[in-house]
Amino acid sequence: MKTDLDFIKDKFENSGVDAPENMGKDFALEKIAEATPEKPKKITAVKGLSIAAAVALVTVTAFGVTSIIGNTPKPASFSGKASLKSFNNKSEVRDALKKVFDETKKRNDYFTTYEKGNIVYKNDLADDSISGAMKKNALSSYVGDANGSKTHNTTYVQETGVDEADTVKTDGDYIYYLCDNKINIFSAEGKKSKLLSSITPKKKSERFFNDFYLHDNKVIAVSQLWSNTTRETEIDVYDISDINNIKLNDSYAQSGDVCSTRMIGDKIYVVSFYNADREDDYPRCGNISNSATPDEIAPTDIYCPEKPSESTFLVVSEIDTAGSEKKTKSKAILGSADEIYCNTENLYVTAKQYEYPEAPKPKTSTDDEVNFYYTGLILPTVTATQIVKIDLNNGLDFTATAKVEGYIDNQYSLDEKDGCLRVAVTKDKNDSGNRIQSNTLYVLDKNLKQLGKTNSFAENESIKAVRYIGDTAYVITYEETDPLFVIDTSDSSNPKILGEVKISGFSTMLVPVDENTLLGIGYHAQDEDYTDLEVQEGLKLALFDVSDKADPKVLDEMVFKDYNSPVQYDPKALVVNYERNDYAIPFSFWNYNDETEDSESREGALNFKVENGKLKLIDEYASEMFGKDTDTVYSGIDRCTYVGDFIYLLGSENDYSSELEEYKQTAIIDAVEYK
Repeated sequence: MKTDLDFIKDKFENSGVDAPENMGKDFALEKIAEATPEKPKKITAVKGLSIAAAVALVTVTAFGVTSIIGNTPKPASFSGKASLKSFNNKSEVRDALKKVFDETKKRNDYFTTYEKGNIVYKNDLADDSISGAMKKNALSSYVGDANGSKTHNTTYVQETGVDEADTVKTDGDYIYYLCDNKINIFSAEGKKSKLLSSITPKKKSERFFNDFYLHDNKVIAVSQLWSNTTRETEIDVYDISDINNIKLNDSYAQSGDVCSTRMIGDKIYVVSFYNADREDDYPRCGNISNSATPDEIAPTDIYCPEKPSESTFLVVSEIDTAGSEKKTKSKAILGSADEIYCNTENLYVTAKQYEYPEAPKPKTSTDDEVNFYYTGLILPTVTATQIVKIDLNNGLDFTATAKVEGYIDNQYSLDEKDGCLRVAVTKDKNDSGNRIQSNTLYVLDKNLKQLGKTNSFAENESIKAVRYIGDTAYVITYEETDPLFVIDTSDSSNPKILGEVKISGFSTMLVPVDENTLLGIGYHAQDEDYTDLEVQEGLKLALFDVSDKADPKVLDEMVFKDYNSPVQYDPKALVVNYERNDYAIPFSFWNYNDETEDSESREGALNFKVENGKLKLIDEYASEMFGKDTDTVYSGIDRCTYVGDFIYLLGSENDYSSELEEYKQTAIIDAVEYK
């Protein structure tokens, strides 16, 4: 079995960079101590993950840095469509790229490599790497459609009417689960469920399924092409009207790595970012069903800001999956992407913007000095979030851009109401070696010009969850406790914090139960006596009363120590059953007894509900099919879903006993009957 450090070194090697040999626990602790500010903050760690692993995983993430348009910002900057221009011909695109490439060569980069005993600085910026009360507005998002024969959940989504791709979906008759680069199709027959067929991507060695949609007797798969010469996002439309004879109807491709997608009706919107490596490298998009190559996007459909600073294209496409005309629309802008927020009118694409201060060059090139820079303990600072607004009903028109100081947590940090965009951000600054954090909520008008913002709040804490309901924003921040802030945005020019309440641990998602109650799902955390670390030791549910926005209260909380769940970092892992008015989430439990040296583990689903202002655990369904952990075989749960009277558990069995170097992975399903 591989250790954390083995895994990390593999990641570095796959990125084309040698991992430092002496990056052990003592080294990590020493470097953390050196980087500790004068006023120490608690370091939050995940139980079971070594410190060295945590440090190195941050480093691996840093190699996926993306930046959208423009240079390092001043404290806040807003601009409208006037700051964008389209090109007239390829020559203008080529000239713009040449200027960017020339400027990039001058830039001092943070990352270093160890080459022939010398420190070598080089540029490596390539991108390798429910508003409203729930029962009123979100019911249609969960109860399924008329095609299914049984009631079932659908993917948990941010906006009603806007579907999101997922790795698990069901139509009431079948369950579709992405595992081992295959979309496995199981019958939904309780304990008798079985694998019926599967869908694999074309040229499986180069293409990898990212996620998929289920719509109108079609599976619409989003895949990524990774080859030595091409980085491409592909959309494949499969006809599943006959589950035993699945047919590939259409294929579409566009340049770059997939950022995210959304689907509204029959139309899928695809966002990718493409790193140009030469001056005549243009983004492409189009239908490739008959071995055709995607068409170059016309220069008049490519935009750039006044002073572009990145050689990356943000590519946006609309693909109509219905009918025979195979319609597509595509546009691009010199920029990049890392999150999207989408409603039925507009698509917003965001990307972090980084500041790259010059790294001090050591006089000598000892291993420790190389490792100090290499491990990423000195990292670029996120200074701003760039936002591009795209009109979905007007030919994918880029209607506005903006730049706000700070960074967002995820897509739920953004929300549009009455034409105004609300954005909650965390600001992170380095002041003479001290890390200072604060948080702000901005309100922008339809042209993304600032209307108002809150005063900074929750100093030295960062945003972990946001949810907008009507005119109110609910924001969770965290350092040592979990404050829930209630923010009134009804006056766009003067959003105000009305109240707050604190609770231990922190929530990573907020779920509206009704107009007066919020469910928080996240991490239980506590101090350990033997270390300065605050360790995340399990799953936590919290129930908030927000009927009095000036005085929110904690109604109830439930801690599952030594439990972990995908829902803590992926909102789509939450299953809502409106017929039963309850929730289900997959879980893994592991505990080690130091005294007896015995361990205990189990995996399954937690089924709970909110009743009379209290959290009530209905049952913990443990599965004998999951949780196997031997020297050769491991089986782990990934997700759960429900159809009719059963909760289905989905995961994989991983067999390391094969003589082949690559292990064998098999999708497995189990079912438990609702109690």
